[in-house]
Amino acid sequence: MSRYLLEELSNKCARLELYNRTSDEYLSLYSELCSEAEEVQSMNEFTHTVSENSKEGVINLFMNCYIVPPFFDKILCEVNCGYNYIVAIGGKYGIVQSNNNGSLVLPCIYDNIEPLNRFEDIVKIELDGKYGVVCLYGGDFARITIEPIYDSIEETNSGFIILKKSGKYGVYKSGYTLPAEYERIFIPVVLGWVKVLKDSVWGYIDADKNFTTDINKAYLYSE
Repeated sequence: MSRYLLEELSNKCARLELYNRTSDEYLSLYSELCSEAEEVQSMNEFTHTVSENSKEGVINLFMNCYIVPPFFDKILCEVNCGYNYIVAIGGKYGIVQSNNNGSLVLPCIYDNIEPLNRFEDIVKIELDGKYGVVCLYGGDFARITIEPIYDSIEETNSGFIILKKSGKYGVYKSGYTLPAEYERIFIPVVLGWVKVLKDSVWGYIDADKNFTTDINKAYLYSE
């Protein structure tokens, strides 16, 4: 399929998103996601948050042992398929391993940490009113992939995370970061090249992360 035909498909999908948000295809996908979520929930019934001496931990009921010892003021929720938990000490948030020794992979220094709905191994951090992104690896390692310097961070259905700073937009996906330098960003719903608005002109991002109006040089792609 040529780039021009694919671009036309992308434009048609954009119009579909604007005028037909409740199409049967979208409802069917939503139903499948809900079913998967219910299945995961039933698997997590083996764990339970408990309180001991005014501190909280997590017990694995099947093994009858702590996976997070009661060292924390609050256990918020699990992330990274249960390998980690978001915890709080003294009003600050961090991330702990579920390995029974209370090892923190992210120190309790953040104003807030939130899981992202579509990314089990990625969380959003907040520090001094700014937001960033942390990736979790195998339960025992965390890396700040986006420093908390953005005004807002929003996930999308396409797997991209929208970054906003000083009224400009950028994106992050799978280790790829496009700085927040654009007036608007359009991400195709199904597949196609990401479009950006710069100096009131719509264009694309090439392989060197530069703006271009030439579709033949377009690199940043959504599928």
